Amino acid sequence: MRFTTVFNKLLNLQGALVEHVAFDFDTITVAVRPRRRKHACPHCDYATESRYDGQLRQWRHVALGRWQVMLSYRLCRLSCPSHGIVTEVVPWATPQARFTRDFEDLAAWLARSMDKTAVSRLLRISWVTVGHVIERVVQRTLSPERLNDLFVIGIDEVSYRKGHKYLTVIADHLAGQPVFITPGRTRKAVGQFFDALGPQRCEEVAVVTMDMAAPFIEEVQARAPNAEIAFDPFHVVKLANEAVQEVRRSELRQLRSQGDPQTAQALKAARWSLLRGPQSQTATDQARLSQVAELNKPLYRAYLLKEELRVLYTCTPEGAPSHLDQWLRWASRSRLPPFVRLARTLRCHRDGVLAAIRLGVSNGRLEGINNKIGVLKRRAYGFHSAAAFISMIFLVCANLPIRLPI
Repeated sequence: MRFTTVFNKLLNLQGALVEHVAFDFDTITVAVRPRRRKHACPHCDYATESRYDGQLRQWRHVALGRWQVMLSYRLCRLSCPSHGIVTEVVPWATPQARFTRDFEDLAAWLARSMDKTAVSRLLRISWVTVGHVIERVVQRTLSPERLNDLFVIGIDEVSYRKGHKYLTVIADHLAGQPVFITPGRTRKAVGQFFDALGPQRCEEVAVVTMDMAAPFIEEVQARAPNAEIAFDPFHVVKLANEAVQEVRRSELRQLRSQGDPQTAQALKAARWSLLRGPQSQTATDQARLSQVAELNKPLYRAYLLKEELRVLYTCTPEGAPSHLDQWLRWASRSRLPPFVRLARTLRCHRDGVLAAIRLGVSNGRLEGINNKIGVLKRRAYGFHSAAAFISMIFLVCANLPIRLPI
C-alpha cells in the first residue's frame, strides 16, 4: 500500500486527497489538494476553475503520536462576481484559520472540561490561540435555529469583570440552554435579542421571567406584545431580605448612639438568623429570634413581614391575590421605611408577581446557568474580553454538537 493511501485513511480528511508526505525531525508535512477541481468563494456558492496567483499555506492538524502534522496546499485567489478578488476556501479549515477543523474541534472539546493553560500545554499552542479557536468553533457550530420556537424565556445579567462589566443572558426555559448573550445590561442589550428574533418570532414569545430591572421590563413590553412578564420569586424575596437588613442596620445605629451595646450586639449576632427560612433554622437561630422579639419590636416586625412574603409563594393561584393585597396593606402601615418602599414597588409590579405563581415559572434555569458561568469565570481567573467569555459560555452551556476527531 502506498504512503499516500495510508495517510488518506489515517487523516480521513473530508474533501481532500493526500498527494505527498514528508518527514522532518518531529513534523510530518502532508501535501494535499481538494477533491473538487473548482476554486470556491468563502462568502457564497460561486466556484470557478480560473484563478489568480497562489501562495503556499500550512494548517496544523491533529498530531500522530509525538509527530505534529501539517497540511500543505497552494492557496489560490479567484474573482467572485459578488465579492471581488478573494482567497478560496478549503474544505478542511475555516477561512483565515491556520488549524484544520478537526484540530479546532479537539481543542474545543478539551476546553469544555479543562482550563486554557492545560489545553495549550497539551496541544502545544499558545493560551491566546485557544481562545481564538473556541470563538471560531462556536461561530461555526452555534445554530441560528436556536432562536426558533421560543415561547418561555428568561432574562438575567451576570458579571464577567470588575468595574460593573455585565453580560445579558437570555435562556430558553423549555430547552434549559442560553440562546442569546450580549455585553451590557441595558434596554439596548435586550433590544438586540428582539432584533435577532424579528417581529414574527417576537409575537410567539408567551412568557418572560426576569427580575424587576426597569430597562428589561420596558423593552419586553415594547417588543413582545403577547408576552406576559413574570417576576422571579427568588428576586422578590431577596428584596424583602434586603429590607430586613436595612432595618437591622438602622436599629443598630440607633442603639449605639443611645449607648446600648448589649442589645446592639444581640441584633448583630442575629444577622443570618433573620435571613434564614424556618425550614433552615437551627436551635441557635430560633433562640436568637426570640431574643430579637423581646429586645427590638421593629426588627422582629420586619422579620415577620419577610416571612409572610415568602409564604405568598406557597399559596394557590386563587388565594395568592388576596394574600398579596393583605401583605401590601400591612407593609404600608408597618412604619418601617424599607418595607413601605418595597410595598410601593410590589404594588406597581403586582401582576408580574402573581403571574409567576399562576404560571408556576421562575428564573431557576437561568440561575443554574449563572452558576456554571461563575465556575467558568473562576476557572479562567476572569475574562478580559466579553467575546471570549460569551463563546466559552455557549461552548459549555449550549450543548454544541462538537465531534471528537480521535
